[in-house]
Amino acid sequence: MESRPPDDVRLKELISVQGEIEAKIIYGILESEGIRVLIKSNMASGALPFTADGMGNVKLFVLEDDLEAAEEIIKEFRRNN
Repeated sequence: MESRPPDDVRLKELISVQGEIEAKIIYGILESEGIRVLIKSNMASGALPFTADGMGNVKLFVLEDDLEAAEEIIKEFRRNN
């Protein structure tokens, strides 16, 4: 059963990355900072992560109120890696 957020919750796209591995790393970092994340992927389950018409793209969404903090966390992570 899929749960839906309340109607007053606004999700904003935070970032689009290539492949599930990077998405899961960013997801884990944000979750560890208390920011809830939704991942949306066009890849078929079990498919090899390749790029064909955006098939390997993975988008991460956060609550509108968390967007700025999440962007700063990602910038800091990328600066240190």
